[in-house]
Amino acid sequence: MIQILVKTIQMLLCISILVIVHELGHFAFSKLFKVHVEKFVLFFDPWFSICKKKIGKTIYGIGWVPLGGYVKIYGMSREEQNMRVDSSIREKISNNNIKFCSKSSIKRLLIVSGGIIFNVLLSIFIFSGLLFLYGEVKLPTQNVKYGIEVDSLGKEIGLQNGDKILFVNGKFIPYFNDISKEILLGEDITVDRMGNIIHLSLKNEKKRIIFDKKEFNFIIKPRVPPIINSVIKDSLAYKCGLKKNDEILSINSDLILFSDQIKDILYKNKNKLVSISFNRNEQLMNKQLILDNKGIIGIYLKSFVDMDQIFSFEKKTYSMLGCIYHGAIHTYMVLKNQILFFKNVFYFKTKAYKQLGSFFSIAKELPSEWNWEVFWVLTGTLSIWLAFVNFFPIPSLDGGYILLIIIEIITTKTISEKFVEKSNIIGFFIISCIMFIIIIWDIFKVFFS
Repeated sequence: MIQILVKTIQMLLCISILVIVHELGHFAFSKLFKVHVEKFVLFFDPWFSICKKKIGKTIYGIGWVPLGGYVKIYGMSREEQNMRVDSSIREKISNNNIKFCSKSSIKRLLIVSGGIIFNVLLSIFIFSGLLFLYGEVKLPTQNVKYGIEVDSLGKEIGLQNGDKILFVNGKFIPYFNDISKEILLGEDITVDRMGNIIHLSLKNEKKRIIFDKKEFNFIIKPRVPPIINSVIKDSLAYKCGLKKNDEILSINSDLILFSDQIKDILYKNKNKLVSISFNRNEQLMNKQLILDNKGIIGIYLKSFVDMDQIFSFEKKTYSMLGCIYHGAIHTYMVLKNQILFFKNVFYFKTKAYKQLGSFFSIAKELPSEWNWEVFWVLTGTLSIWLAFVNFFPIPSLDGGYILLIIIEIITTKTISEKFVEKSNIIGFFIISCIMFIIIIWDIFKVFFS
């Protein structure tokens, strides 16, 4: 229950930050150009609001549907010029030009684009801040000396434990951290398999293997020696005396070189007496135990991040300006990868559309224990995604308004108000249907998978 509560609070905080910053973009440019903002609302408020307060000439409130938010800008529709407005600003309207529709095309374009601009800036700010606080730790691909360890999904697309990845899409990937992402978005892999050069195709059929899953979990790790990281109390390993930092060398007559070999060998010998040889502080030791019917002995093995003595990591820190520069680069790369993934959504053979999700998927990605670094990475990623989606030239989205204003600038003609109104109704209907389908699909994935 506590884990669900932590995830829910993180999700609501994440959505709140994204919505407030987005709407603040519209609000800030409206104020800059002296356009009256009637309402600033976090979350949607059909029928009623959780709370609201009038400050100055603007009503600020919190709705009860956590799917977004809005600012109501006076004069977005030319018909609003004739509508009745608050008596406290009626005199000001008659004396000053505070209507959106009365501003120049460039000013209207900036007001409408404000949300997108602020979401991009938020993403850059978050990634810059993370670089400043934590620096950047990367593993050069050339330092992955033992090749890779793959999960069952990796094996399905043709990879094997011990493969050394040479190229993805004919391009050398300098840092191992980026390889999984490049494979997801790529079309072919070149690997060195025990001295043989193998080319693996990642066409739509293989992409389908990756994306056509209820649980999306594609993992590639560096292959590592089998060194114990921790022993579960009262487990078979605990009772027979295995300890942290013991390096397992063999099980019965099977020589063990890498962590990925252990699980299969233990399972093969389930319900049997096994002899485990291991290295403890440069001393060869041996223990015997009888496995259970699952072949589990109760140990956690070290991952590559725990092996600085084997893998040489590059640790980078940046100046303030360097953090901003690399934060902007990181934002661009996140956006680029999102666009490349989005392209796969429209290739129905890949079934990448199955990985689309709503706030339920967001909550699932958040840790069950509060972790600020993970929270801000996800928030920064979603912020640039929100900017990208809002840029779509669909009526009722920011991108739809941007397109209409650009058409007006190019043609120097005012677009019919009836056309704009009908377009927004159609656009709103399309977006509502898409959101409804995604939410229903997400509920099905999360609760009934």
